[in-house]
Amino acid sequence: MAFDIEEVLDGMLDAAAGVLSAEWPKVRACVKTALEEERDALEAIAKARLNGEIDDDEMNSQLKDEKETLKAALLVCKVKGKIAAQKAANAAIKVLSDAIKAALKAL
Repeated sequence: MAFDIEEVLDGMLDAAAGVLSAEWPKVRACVKTALEEERDALEAIAKARLNGEIDDDEMNSQLKDEKETLKAALLVCKVKGKIAAQKAANAAIKVLSDAIKAALKAL
């Protein structure tokens, strides 16, 4: 499976939407913007792992940092409650991590 950042970002957006169902209509545009702003960093992490420049531990460390950045962006979007923002960030980052793992298996 080839890694497609656009497809992954769409999946991340869907994952966040699933967690934020009640609030989603109010925060959709802001969450999409937050993900787009993180796109380059997320893509760089994915490419570094896929190219063997970093290992799983380093990737997970970097994704942990990105999760915190994304969580902060989601809180700025007035996502209700810290738990909802964390769940949305977790769901979005899991989609990215799973896509990287799937792409690695295809190598």
